[in-house]
Amino acid sequence: MAESAPLLRVYRFTPIEGSNPSLSASSGLVGLMLMVLCFCSGCDKTQTHESIHWQLPLQSSDDSHSQNHESVLPEWASSESGSIVLTFLHRNTGKVTEIPLNKGDDVSFGEWHVRLLGLAKGLRIQSGQMIDDETVGNPAAFVELKLNGHIMYKGWLYLGFPELFGLDNPHWKVWLKDVTFREISKEGKGSLSSAG
Repeated sequence: MAESAPLLRVYRFTPIEGSNPSLSASSGLVGLMLMVLCFCSGCDKTQTHESIHWQLPLQSSDDSHSQNHESVLPEWASSESGSIVLTFLHRNTGKVTEIPLNKGDDVSFGEWHVRLLGLAKGLRIQSGQMIDDETVGNPAAFVELKLNGHIMYKGWLYLGFPELFGLDNPHWKVWLKDVTFREISKEGKGSLSSAG
C-alpha cells in the first residue's frame, strides 16, 4: 500500500464583490488597536504597592540573642565566678586591644567602658528562658559595653560563636576570646578551669 503524502490545503482570501480591499485592511487595523486598548485599560498604573506578608525582618524582634539595651541578667549568671578576655578591633585602623576582666570588674580604655556582669558554662534556651547547661559546651559572658557614656551593647557574647551575636557597630568589632571559670569548693578555696 502506498503511503499517502500529507495533505496541504491552501486558503486564499477572495474579496467579496463590491468590497474595497483598502477599507478591509484599515478596519482590521482599527480592530487590532481597539483590542490592544481594551487589554491595556485593564492595567491600573495607579495601584499601590502592598507589602508581602511573608517578608520578615532578618532578626525577629523577640530574638533572645538580639542586641537589646534592656537585656536582663539571669540570677544564676551573676553567681558564676570567673574571668574573660574581650578583644576589640577598630575596623578603620586594624588596631586590636585585648581586655582581661574578672567577674564584676569595670574597666575603661579609650572611649570604652566595659563591665563583666555574668558568666555561663553552657548557655542555651529552654522554653524561652536562658539556662546554664555545661553539657552543651557553649561558654558565654554577659557584658555591658559603653562607648562615650552610651550603652552600645548589653547582653551575651559567646565563645564558640563570636560572629553570630554581639555588638553591631560599623567601626568596632568586639568578641569573646577566652573564658575561665573559678570553681568555689566547700572550703571556700577556688580552682580555675578554662573554656578557651
